Amino acid sequence: MRSNRGIFWYSLGLTLLLLLPMVLTVAFFTDQYQKQQLLRQASAADSTLHIKPGAQGVYTLLLVVQQEEPAFVLARADGPQQTVTLCALPGSLRVSAPSGTTTLAECALSAGAGRAAQLLVGTVATGETAAPALHYIAATPATWADCAGRTASARIDTASLLDAAARTRLGYGEDPIAVCTAAQASELIAQLQAALPGAGEGCMARAAVWAAFLRQDPALLAGLPDGLRSRSARLLTDLLAADLNALGETLAYLSARTALTIDYTTAAVAAARGGVQLTEEGMAAVCALLL
Repeated sequence: MRSNRGIFWYSLGLTLLLLLPMVLTVAFFTDQYQKQQLLRQASAADSTLHIKPGAQGVYTLLLVVQQEEPAFVLARADGPQQTVTLCALPGSLRVSAPSGTTTLAECALSAGAGRAAQLLVGTVATGETAAPALHYIAATPATWADCAGRTASARIDTASLLDAAARTRLGYGEDPIAVCTAAQASELIAQLQAALPGAGEGCMARAAVWAAFLRQDPALLAGLPDGLRSRSARLLTDLLAADLNALGETLAYLSARTALTIDYTTAAVAAARGGVQLTEEGMAAVCALLL
């Protein structure tokens, strides 16, 4: 009996000695796995917290100035790239329509700004590329000035737009800097457009002046949605309340970025029957903003 008991305890001890390292090894790897899972979850939660509202938003808008001869600015607010880009388009730009072709201005006057945005997208979109979403906002010059704040001011370097002779005719021969408020911007834009040759170059003045206001006071971006809301009865747009809120988040995010780049570009055009049409370079410039 003693011999059998001894063998039993000896076997049990030997078994425990063999199993203990295995148990400890399993326990160790289980603990390491749990710690790794916790680290992954903490990392995921931490990365999510660092994505600020509006940082991923990208919006393209056709901004329409409602007047006797409507004016158009294609705008892109890009949260990931931290850029705002403006591109003025001439009202005489020919766009494709179901019945043939028409101009942006004719379409806006007869069918509204929304239809003008649709035809612009249809003109530049190809069968290989899905039609992009292009929202629109249409308002009178006075309403646009109110949205920006009529007393907001900017300094515009006319030398970047006009040659010396043209600047002299407008009274900027000695000092090329024009200072104007948002309420005066429409008058200055008209003066610059009249001094610039051609439809494409002339409309560029609007994008240059608007970009100057935004570049010198990025807070105008953050305040634009509230300005639009408070004057909703005086403008036309397809932006719903949720769209405007999301746009507001992106504009607020951009306005606070030190790396924000605000600029304007030109869509090259060539003469066409009944107006002008985008050149290959102009088409590429518009597509870069829309896509």
